[in-house]
Amino acid sequence: MKTILVLSDFSENAGHAAKTIARHAKSLSADILLYNTYYDHPILPDYSGGPWVAEAFVLSKSKSETQLGELTIQLTQVIAELAGDGFKPQISFLCGEGALGKNIAAVIAENDVELVVIGNSTDSTIDHLIFGSDTMDVLDHAPCPVLIIPPKAEMLHLKKVTLATAFELSAINAINYLGNLGQKLNFELEVVHVSVFEEKDDPVKEKAIQNHINAIKQADVTYKQIWGKDVVKRLNRLCAENGSDMLALIHHQHGFFSTIFSKSATAAVVAGSNIPLMVIPSEME
Repeated sequence: MKTILVLSDFSENAGHAAKTIARHAKSLSADILLYNTYYDHPILPDYSGGPWVAEAFVLSKSKSETQLGELTIQLTQVIAELAGDGFKPQISFLCGEGALGKNIAAVIAENDVELVVIGNSTDSTIDHLIFGSDTMDVLDHAPCPVLIIPPKAEMLHLKKVTLATAFELSAINAINYLGNLGQKLNFELEVVHVSVFEEKDDPVKEKAIQNHINAIKQADVTYKQIWGKDVVKRLNRLCAENGSDMLALIHHQHGFFSTIFSKSATAAVVAGSNIPLMVIPSEME
């Protein structure tokens, strides 16, 4: 892995996500690039409960760079506390003006980014305006996996990851990616076929995925099926029951998560997940 892009709006949740992934940067042999979007002009939130002072939402470039510098110092201390020799992650930062979703693809392409990390948003108006509302936009523009870390998720001992799939062939790339990640971070991968019907959705595709799992011959990759119409609740229940430390989904940037993972269902998973959520683009090479 080359670079982990950590998106920050300087909220407590974003800081938590940055420190959490910093603890794994050494194991991943990855440097960290911090990124923030700023606005040099007043912007108003979509709020009907009363007047807002526009200046309260202005984040200048200089302030952005100052806060990114402070976060860099904090993450440097986190990494310095890690034991062991070998690779030492480097931390740098960038900031850009405008909407995060529109900037993200260029930042990723220009900096050899292989993973994007973002903190799960809060319900506050300012957080929703500047950062929380951009989460789905980031998922639509990022050509690499996006890891969304909830406020209380520590990821200290990542032992099991569940990949939910409707058995499209794009799952093979996701399995390969998570299998390689599992070897670095030492976790078991469970591939789960999610169906709303109690019969096989596509036996040919399912057989192809099963054959791939058997072919890679990794003892720490397993497979199972679940059924249920309420996909979000079923997945949350499954992760609680099997002790998963992270949930992974495959993202279709043109049409979203297949017929099973609708846009509203995906948003519900992002909002309601108590464990880290990794979103993998179906077009990822």
